[in-house]
Formats: sequence, structure tokens, C-alpha cells
Amino acid sequence: MNIGADWNLFRTFLAVADAGSHSAAGRRLKLSHATVGRHIAELERHLDQKLFVREADGYTLTPAGEHLKQEADQMASAAMRAERIAASEGTSPRGVVRVSTAATLAGYWLMPHMQDFHAAYPDIEIEFVTDSWPASVRRREADIVIRLYGPGQENLVGKKISRVGVAFYASKDYAEKNGLPNAREEWATHTVIGFCGAASETELFRWSNHVTRGAPTWLRCSSTADQLRAVRQGVGITVLTCMIGDKHPDLVRIAPEKLFSSTDLWLLAHPDLRQTEPVATVFDFIANRGRMDRDELLGKISG
Repeated sequence: MNIGADWNLFRTFLAVADAGSHSAAGRRLKLSHATVGRHIAELERHLDQKLFVREADGYTLTPAGEHLKQEADQMASAAMRAERIAASEGTSPRGVVRVSTAATLAGYWLMPHMQDFHAAYPDIEIEFVTDSWPASVRRREADIVIRLYGPGQENLVGKKISRVGVAFYASKDYAEKNGLPNAREEWATHTVIGFCGAASETELFRWSNHVTRGAPTWLRCSSTADQLRAVRQGVGITVLTCMIGDKHPDLVRIAPEKLFSSTDLWLLAHPDLRQTEPVATVFDFIANRGRMDRDELLGKISG
């Protein structure tokens, strides 16, 4: 097997070791379930070692697999450094930079600035990774991660670049028909659009529940896009980041001086990649946008 083929096998091995299943690893790598299985079987034949044991809840590493994982982690870091250093050679920044962020941050905050970025750095290609946010930099799923609440567990370098504000919103039609809550006991007469899935494990969910406890909730959404559609249709009241809610003139912010919260926005990168030219260029661009767009991200009320 050539070196390129070998690395693909190790890459698949690391994905299965992390995800615990062929299907989850396949989604991460954009490979079919069958291809993942073939890669693992080929690597086991090549090494003459059993790397995984299939359990009821997925795949676990054998002792040989555990040992290989330690070696493969080092290989992944070395390959990542080599690729980025090679990509950064030349008179201007060049290469592909993967940015893991929430779909709302990509769409509402960063996307409007991409034309300006491309005009300044035409040889850099940016990939926004939003389907598995927050992605793992250590596993080479992304080069840069934008995280809310904290820097996470990976050994990354970076900084807080801004704060993101959240508040309660309703449609103007809903407000005209039902009024808006002004005291805690009034929430019981209003409908709240809630959270489900992974969204129900966030600090945002807990804050929303704390404020609206006792309010009837018959609709829950796992995505911000669905929450936004529901609130604009007049279904009820929901929590949105201010940079989304404030952009829709058909929505009204409820008790903006009282029902408001915010969280840190972190910009992070792998320490081996932070100073490579393409990653550094994108990192600094996003950091500067965080500083310039601070009021918009926070949802600061003028006046």
C-alpha cells in the first residue's frame, strides 16, 4: 500500500475510535458505511492485529487498538502540520481553512463579510463546518473553532473575541393578539416555543426554562432555523440570539432591559496551526470582525 492509502486507513481508524461506530465515522468522513468497514478490515490485515471488538452499543478498542490510537494521534498531528506548512508557502496565503461554527454564526454574522475576505485573500478557500458543531480540531475536522460558553476540553490556543446576546422574541402579530408578559406569573398565559434534542442540553435552554417555568409549551425545536420560522408564524415566544432576532422587523424583543443574557464567544485553533499563514489569516480576520461587530453580536440597544 502507498503512503496516501495508508493515511486514509489510519484516518478512518481514528474516526471509528472516536465515534464508536462505522456509520457515525462515515458521516464524519463523508464515506459510506461499507467503505469504513473495508478500511478497518484492510488496516487489520496489514497490521495483522484485531483493532476493534464489536459490542452491543458499538465498537471498542482492543489493547492493540489502544496502542495504535496513541501512535495514530501523533501521525495526525504531524500530517496536519505538514499539510498546512506546505499550503502556506508562496507570496500570498493559500490553502483550505476549515472553520467549525454554529450555523447561525456562519449565516448571520460571518457570511455577509465573505466577499470582502475573498477580495483580500483570493487564494484562501474557507469551509464552514456547521453540521457537527463544535467539530474536533485535534481530529482534523476543523482548523479553527468558534465556541460559545467556554474553550472546551481540547488543547487549543485562542481567545475570547466578543459576547453573544440572547433574548426573548415574539412576532408583532402575536403581541397584538396576546400581549406580552411583564411579570413572572404572566408567562402561564403565553405559549413558549421550546427546545429538544441537543439544544435541550445547552445553557440557553436552562436559562429559558428558568425564566418561563410554568408556561405551556406544545412545540419544541432542535434547530434555530425552525424556532425562527415558528416564532415568525406567531406560534409563541422563543429565545433567539439578538443578532438573529433584531434583524427581523416583524419580531419584537420582550422586556429588553430585563430578559437578556449573554455568553462569551471563543475563537480557537490548534497550536501547531495557529501561526501557519492561511489559518492565521482567517483567525485574525474573524477576531477583527468580532471586535468590529461587538455591539451587533451582543444585541446592544442604542439610545
